Amino acid sequence: MRISTFIAAYNAERYVAQALDSVLAQTLPSNEIIVVDDGSTDGTADVLRSFAGRVRLIPQQNRGPARALNVAIAASTGDTYAFLDCDDLWEPDKLRMQGAALSSDHDLEAVFGYVRQFASPDLDSKAVREYVVPEGPQPGISKNALLIRREAFERVGRFNEELTASDFVDWYARANILGLRWRMLPEVVALRRHHPGNAGRLLRSRAHDETLLGLKRSVDLRRQRQAPTEDA
Repeated sequence: MRISTFIAAYNAERYVAQALDSVLAQTLPSNEIIVVDDGSTDGTADVLRSFAGRVRLIPQQNRGPARALNVAIAASTGDTYAFLDCDDLWEPDKLRMQGAALSSDHDLEAVFGYVRQFASPDLDSKAVREYVVPEGPQPGISKNALLIRREAFERVGRFNEELTASDFVDWYARANILGLRWRMLPEVVALRRHHPGNAGRLLRSRAHDETLLGLKRSVDLRRQRQAPTEDA
């Protein structure tokens, strides 16, 4: 198993080093780590350059996370894909546990795990009170909690670059319609950070609209697949 890990980074200087440290601390290391700097205007590029030799950095003009991840995927050599948002974290055994699940079941195409959410510890107490953070771990239907075989990912297709706030909803809907064979591990594999710069918080209205669009497209795709052919 050769694991490629992908991170899309935009104005992420505050947290991207911690994200990368959690990838580099894995008990089963990634074979390659590809980070696309999506046209950051802060100090993200300087932070990423401090990881030279351990991380492959690809700069691009600001085109959104879906485009950034697709660029990283196109440049990769692994047979298994993992993803991490630039402000979140992995638990140290994430890749080892999920890699073992894929290795033990050749019919299994993808593995998710649980996610624990937290208010970023660098925030003051007043800011923390503004966030609604679930107390316990939750099933992680997200990129952060996913490990997937390359063939399975390509069968579903890459991320829709028209979507800039909720690309995974569209991808996951397609995956289910196309019969992706996946399992949810009971262990926590990722940590989701709450902070003022969360994309879902900044782009809440757009994410809502894109989620509805993705669901509509998934319904249309399901109907197309269920429609009888002329020869039937």
